[in-house]
Parts: sequence; C-alpha cells; structure tokens
Amino acid sequence: MNLVRFIAGRYLFSKKNTNAINIISGISVLIFTVGAAVMIIILSFLNGLEGLVKQMNNSFDPDLKITARYSKSFQPDSVLSVLNQLDEVELVSQTVEDNVVVRYGEAQEIARVKGVDQHFREVTSMDTFIVYGRYALEHKGKNLAIFGSAISASLNINVENDQTQAALFVPKKGVQYNSLNPEASLNTSYAMPSGIVLLNEDGDKDLIISSLEMVRELFELEKEVTALEVKVASGEIEEVREAVLAQFNDAYEVRDRSEQNEAAYKVFKTEKWATFAILTLVVLIAAFNTIGALTMLVLEKKKDISILKSMGAERGLVQRIFLSEGMFITWVGLILGLVLGIGFVLMQKHYGIIPLQGSFVDYFPVALKWTDVISVSLTISLLGLLASVYPSLKAADTK
Repeated sequence: MNLVRFIAGRYLFSKKNTNAINIISGISVLIFTVGAAVMIIILSFLNGLEGLVKQMNNSFDPDLKITARYSKSFQPDSVLSVLNQLDEVELVSQTVEDNVVVRYGEAQEIARVKGVDQHFREVTSMDTFIVYGRYALEHKGKNLAIFGSAISASLNINVENDQTQAALFVPKKGVQYNSLNPEASLNTSYAMPSGIVLLNEDGDKDLIISSLEMVRELFELEKEVTALEVKVASGEIEEVREAVLAQFNDAYEVRDRSEQNEAAYKVFKTEKWATFAILTLVVLIAAFNTIGALTMLVLEKKKDISILKSMGAERGLVQRIFLSEGMFITWVGLILGLVLGIGFVLMQKHYGIIPLQGSFVDYFPVALKWTDVISVSLTISLLGLLASVYPSLKAADTK
C-alpha cells in the first residue's frame, strides 16, 4: 500500500476522535460538494435553454436564407433559376421584411412586418408556434396578419374581434412629409389579426407576418424581395450554399440557421462561460477554508511529522502526505457534488421537478454535456491543488 495515501487517508477518515479539524475538513468537503453540484446544475440549465432556443429557431428559421449583400431588396429571378436546378432544394419562399408603424385601436407601436408567400409555411414550421387563433394570411379577399406575442400584448390584440383591423403605415417613396396632412405622405395597409405566435424574446417581440402581396404593395415593390428562404434536403445545406456562391460570387449572403442567429448563440456562449467563471471564483474563495483546515492539521500533527523525519522521512514525503490530504478532501467533495448534480439534472430531465411558466414547454429544459462534467472536474481539482500547496510546504518545513 502506498505510504503517502495510507497516512493521508487515516488523517481524513479516522474516527478515533472528533475535533475542530475534523469539522473544518468536513466543511471543506461540503464546499467542494456544493460547488461541483451547483456548477453542473447551472451549466445544464444554460445548455437546456440554448437547446430550446435552437429548437425554436430551427422551426421558424429556414435551412438557408439568401439576402443581397449590397442592397436591401433584389430581383429574385436569377437566384430562383439556379435554385430550381438543384435537386437538393425542396422549396423556396419569397419574403419581404421591413419596419412599419402599426396601430390597433388606440395603441400604436413600431414593428417589423414580414410578407411571406404560400411556401413559407412549409419552408419553416412557424405555424406550430401559434398559441391563439390560426395560421392564415388571407380570407375572402381580406388581408390577415399573425402577431408576435410581445407586440400583440402591447397592442392588446384580440384575434376574436373581427371588427378592429390593424393599420400599417410606412412613408411613401419620394414624398416629403406633410405635417398638415400626415396620411397623404404615408402608405397604409389594413390587416385583421388571425393568430398570435410565441417564439423567443427577440424572435416575436415586434414581429408581424402577413401576405407577400400586401407587404409589397405597402412598400411599393413589384417583384423584389428582401430574402429567399430555402428548405434543403437533409444534409445538403453546404452543397446548396456553395452552388449559389459559385454562381454569384459575393453578390449574395447565404446563411444557415446558426449564422442567422449568430448574435444570440454568441450571447449564450458568453453567458455560459461568464457564469462558469463566476462560479469558479466563488468556489475559489470558499476553498480557502481548505487552507485553514490543512494548516491546523499540520499544527496538530507536528509530533507525527517529527517522528516521520526521525525515521528517515524526507521533506518531499511529508509534503506529499499533506498535499494528498488536500486532494482527498477535494476529490471526495467533487465526487459527491457530481453525483448530486448529475442526479438532479437527470431527475429534472425525466420528471420535471422545476416547472417553466409562460412557455410552450412545461418544465425547465436541461441538457447534460460531458464536456461540462470534465471542465468542472478539472477546475475543482485545480482549485483543490492550489489550496493544498501552501499547507503542504509548511508541513515539509516543520521541525
């Protein structure tokens, strides 16, 4: 049996007596246990939220989105002719998106209107996120519109009221604003609310979806679009992207789902690692308790150290004993913390301990990643090692 591990284990697990050192050592184990468990749980919650947002974006955003690099709108014919020749392309939806002022009853807001054609519903799965009303953009020659949940709340939208229409305003092209008769310098379209869609905070906070024809008329466009949204056969996204870029060089941007939401995903990653850093700092501060416990242990075991040295123990052996003592404290706490943290995450995943209100999912999403488990294990072990170095050096110098 390894002498260093044997002596360190006896110091930690011996039941011969219970004193302040044992209590402080137990508190050190508890600190590492709680630290490891909290880090695993919080990182898993952040992973779950990121996965939920990606799932929602994957349902609303197309496989590929093609936009003009140097202008807001473009004629789609040349791009459509290329896409129609690609077997990997299943459907293409033409869309026009821009800002408007919307008025409903007495309320008024700035919004982002998106005009879509008949293929949009198949290119995305946006209709699955309708929480009130239905997916409909036209009915008996009347324009209908779907409102994001946030702006519908601001405007007090009532999809069951078939008497009040939403009015959408944009400035007319080339017409100077007339303060005496403002409506003369504005294009106006009317749409009856048909449904309310619940996406993420950024996705639906100011979103209005209506027919492509109405939005083109509102912005005085003929056949122009602001984007082509493409549904691609599974696993063929890069092939389609390369085909379009090869044909048109840098005239268009072709973005996949992750690139369409690049800012949001970067925020998630930044938040995750910022949270990890804060939790690490908290555990580091708490780990000073381990320094105190080992320092007191060194003082208590001065007689043992003297006996070991008189028997020929070298300075390095004594140092390794107390360094191993600190690592035993760290690893016991780490293992207990991982068991508790992973166990809680699995229970949340399968049984939904913590509910999530105001969302289309019933329980707070979690996702356990083994890279997080490895990162937490390495971080806690490093903190324990740092906390053990000074007491072990002090023990080695004890006479």
